[in-house]
Amino acid sequence: MSTDNSGPGTQTFAFDVGAIHCTAIHDGDTTYEAGQYVVNAPAAEVQAALARHDVRPDSIPSPYSGLVVDTGGRRVLIDTGAGDLAPEVGHLHANLRAAGIDVDTIEAIVITHGHPDHLGGNTDANGEPAFPGAHLVMGRRDWEFWTDESELARLAPVFGRWSRRNLDPFAERVDLVDGDAEIAPGLHILAAPGHTPGHIAVALRSEGSELLYVSDAALHPIHLEHPDWRPVWDLDPDDAIASRRHLFNRAASDGSMVLAFHFPPFPSLGHVEARGSGWHWEPT
Repeated sequence: MSTDNSGPGTQTFAFDVGAIHCTAIHDGDTTYEAGQYVVNAPAAEVQAALARHDVRPDSIPSPYSGLVVDTGGRRVLIDTGAGDLAPEVGHLHANLRAAGIDVDTIEAIVITHGHPDHLGGNTDANGEPAFPGAHLVMGRRDWEFWTDESELARLAPVFGRWSRRNLDPFAERVDLVDGDAEIAPGLHILAAPGHTPGHIAVALRSEGSELLYVSDAALHPIHLEHPDWRPVWDLDPDDAIASRRHLFNRAASDGSMVLAFHFPPFPSLGHVEARGSGWHWEPT
């Protein structure tokens, strides 16, 4: 895997997975609190784990991004950031333009799950699809969940607002995936349920190299060191832990590069190695 980084503070990060060219596109950065990241461990233990990463429990840094993948003559975007969810995020489209990537050239958008920070850039200010020639790819279980008004009624209103706004316009051009599937040369959808009912990961494979885009299977390296710690957003904690173990065991065993959406700093790339009951994160 080769990389091409434009330097500190960059808003894009280009790299290759074999013959597949990738560009991570920064959507912005925000922060979370320890009580959101871990709901099933003593606060003192969580604070100690965060301190080892020089992170304050009331201000855990978290980048948002998207990943443009050029493979086999096709251009695919994985996740679209948060849109105008908050002032500090929603910069994906500006950074696509800065990288010289025309939205008209994107043929497919893979949405790993229906949380607002992963699909907010699907539409423009008028509620129209922001990628005119693209169809949407999503896990069937997640699409069904995030378009079900009875399910949305159980959640905070922001979830319903963002899913209606960013999923409904693609209702006539969505490809729903069951289980694992290859949707473009070297681009494989992997079932990884738990964080949401149909949460998916993505594997890029080319010329003996692999990247695992794990999305929200883990939100911070502390979730690798303590795989049973769970954030408030995991809808099915047991399935989420099982998916986390499956993906990171695979990454450690195969030596795969990993892109973990929320791991600081952008572009959230690294490797993992097995350590104790979990894994150690080594950023790129």
